[in-house]
Amino acid sequence: MSHSVPARTASDEGLAHGSMSQAEVMAQSVAGIAPSAVMATGPALIVLYAGSGAWLSYLAAMVVVLLIGLCVAQFGRRLASSGSLYSYVARGLGPSGAFAAGWALVIGYACIAMVGVAGTGIYFGSLLTTLGLAGSSTAAQIVIFAVAATSAAAFAYAGIRLSTRLGLVLEVISVLAVLIVLVVVVARHGLGLSGFGLDGVTFDGVTFGIVLAVLGFVGFESSACLGAEARNPHRTIPRAVLGSAVLVGVLYVFSAHASVVGFGGPEALSESAAPVSDLAGRNGLGGISWIIDLGVTASFFAVAIASINAAARVLYTMGEEGVLPAALGRAHPRHRTPHVAIWAVAPAIGLVPIAMVVSGSSPLDVYAYTGTIGTFGYMLAYLLMAVALPVFLRRRGEFQPLSVVLPVVVVTALLYVFYKNVVPAPPAPYNLLPWIFLAVLAVGLAWYLAVRLTRPEQLRAVGATEEEPVPPVGPDDGTPLVSQT
Repeated sequence: MSHSVPARTASDEGLAHGSMSQAEVMAQSVAGIAPSAVMATGPALIVLYAGSGAWLSYLAAMVVVLLIGLCVAQFGRRLASSGSLYSYVARGLGPSGAFAAGWALVIGYACIAMVGVAGTGIYFGSLLTTLGLAGSSTAAQIVIFAVAATSAAAFAYAGIRLSTRLGLVLEVISVLAVLIVLVVVVARHGLGLSGFGLDGVTFDGVTFGIVLAVLGFVGFESSACLGAEARNPHRTIPRAVLGSAVLVGVLYVFSAHASVVGFGGPEALSESAAPVSDLAGRNGLGGISWIIDLGVTASFFAVAIASINAAARVLYTMGEEGVLPAALGRAHPRHRTPHVAIWAVAPAIGLVPIAMVVSGSSPLDVYAYTGTIGTFGYMLAYLLMAVALPVFLRRRGEFQPLSVVLPVVVVTALLYVFYKNVVPAPPAPYNLLPWIFLAVLAVGLAWYLAVRLTRPEQLRAVGATEEEPVPPVGPDDGTPLVSQT
């Protein structure tokens, strides 16, 4: 059976249709990235490899992410669904590829929500310590983790407009807090054009820096899960995906360059545990360090909300279509949110970080481990989406030879990122993280296999959930083809 056009077309009837403006859709993608958190911590890590070429690593990473975003946009202009990449892949690779992409994406969103919880604990704990409280103690971190996970889920449950607007406000506050410090640094030290120099920078260093920099963009596609709730989704979602990649890419390039200039070189920057706070102290802004901590805390909390929003909507669609328990496909009658899916994923988002801290991991370890596992999920979903794109276009009668070029470039770039993450094998426990990801992925695939063996007819519904279908366009005369159901 061809899965380019599903046996029936369903609709995400329980969600708040057409309620999201362009700004709110954009806010979902930006909050899903947590740019100020990356600006505050990312450059110090990347300069370990790329040196003063960290800005170049971010610039190249932005190009890679934009290429991925162009693939998302190709689907988004033709197909809108709360299933996000799961629904996209279904139209090209059928139910098996779709389930793998959807489950991988849920792993990614759930893990990045854990990163948001851990980051909230780190920076809010630092703020409490500044105020004279034991904010970094294990007990305090457990309480912060629990409150952050529960509160983020509660905002997601209360309504998509409320949660995205809150995410937008929090991200604006957090980005402004970091930008104030970086702008003061540039004002005091000059633009520092010499900081764009590449003396001592190696090709291998910059390319590995690209691998790390790409990880700072994951989640930029999360607005694709708002296919049911966005106004004019075929326009607003591609704009949000591509616009968020450009916006945060520019911020990352600026933050990397300003940080190197402010520390007087990559060596001093790489030795800082809290670069933006240290820059504030070096430039007479030590008195506002609490504002920086509060701003970055807001960014991490926003990414937790955005990731729960996205994970729940993918689970909701998979539940509606019967490849996961049908209860996940229920929406709250008043809030119009996938409340069962939200509360299904929320406990793991809080309990996993708590269990890790109780077992002896630091909050920074929780951040690093869950973030790495989550990134594997995103990358697999991106890769399957890129592979599905030319098949999707061919089945719509819109295939052109150039349709293959973009996916080939994206797949090659993603495979390189995968390769550099596992070869050479990183030190323990990072060498175990790919296997943990594969184990969690295998659990989902085992469920899918059981569905395939016991209820094969259910697979006909995979990819059927769609909003405002766009008719295919004839390859010769540009006229719409008649969709078959």
